Amino acid sequence: MVECKDLFINNRRYIGSKKRLLEPIQDAILKHFGRKKCKIADLFAGTGIVSDFFANQNYSVIVNDLLYSNFVAYQTWLSSEKIDINKVSTYIKSFNNIKTSKLKDNYFSETYGNKYFARNDAKKIGLIRDIIKEEESSLEKREYFALIASLMYAADKIANTVGHFEHYLSTPPVEKNLNLRIPFIPQRKIKAHLFNEDANQLVRKIKCDVAYIDPPYNARQYINFYHVLENLAKWEKPVEFEGKSMKFKRNHLKSNYSKARAQEFFRDLLSNLNAKLIVVSYNNTYNASSSASNNKISEKALEDLLKEKGKVSINRLKHKFFNAGKTRFNNHKEYLYVCKVRGG
Repeated sequence: MVECKDLFINNRRYIGSKKRLLEPIQDAILKHFGRKKCKIADLFAGTGIVSDFFANQNYSVIVNDLLYSNFVAYQTWLSSEKIDINKVSTYIKSFNNIKTSKLKDNYFSETYGNKYFARNDAKKIGLIRDIIKEEESSLEKREYFALIASLMYAADKIANTVGHFEHYLSTPPVEKNLNLRIPFIPQRKIKAHLFNEDANQLVRKIKCDVAYIDPPYNARQYINFYHVLENLAKWEKPVEFEGKSMKFKRNHLKSNYSKARAQEFFRDLLSNLNAKLIVVSYNNTYNASSSASNNKISEKALEDLLKEKGKVSINRLKHKFFNAGKTRFNNHKEYLYVCKVRGG
């Protein structure tokens, strides 16, 4: 029997993780609200670790991201829906005991085998996802998401990549024996509100005390980094892809914040945002050797737009820069803009 260790929401590889910013974000909130448990909206939540951090301290959180694969994680770790973790564990243990040597090819192995995954690993991933889909009617909503999340995290861990799915490595993938872990489900008192929407549309419908905004910074689209996991999560089984890296032939998941009109969309977001405190994280990548890595909104523009809402302070923090191998950038910093909204 394969050992199934606990799986946590932050146990995955993700570009732009804000783990190092948790303390500065909390400091900004405490300075404004003290120990009052306010409502925090995490509008571009990514992995969800910022929301998870505050939910664990009994803050009310609104969690949102455009990628469905991220929404799956929120439904697993941040939902208040019922879940029988023993039932989930039984499924996961049975998945881990599947032997790959005699498995037939399936959609996932025919699509990604010998590219992003070794063929046998891909066969096992595809078979497990098919089983989860077949068992959906026998599972509670949160149990269904928990099984998908466990599979996504396990697949991501063994993928033949540098940590994202922009491309697979030129060296052939080696079989790594896929092993799923059991999500650790925390007991929380406060209900989280979970969304899978365009942030600019969502802010027109919600009200919060604190809005944390961490939009994409440059032309690199997150759907291109995580298209394989998005496919695994949705399980719509498309057969048409673009290029050698097999990205989706679709545009509806591409963020406007990675396009030339990013500043216009940021202005729209702020103008429709109902919050007392706005915290924005952005970096200072304006002169990278790769133009695709340069930020879409200038430092001055960000500050000026926020000043239209209220009083702004900026905390410049040293931060590790993501490097896919082609981009060089020195003295990288993450900027934390804190705006006390007038009348808030």
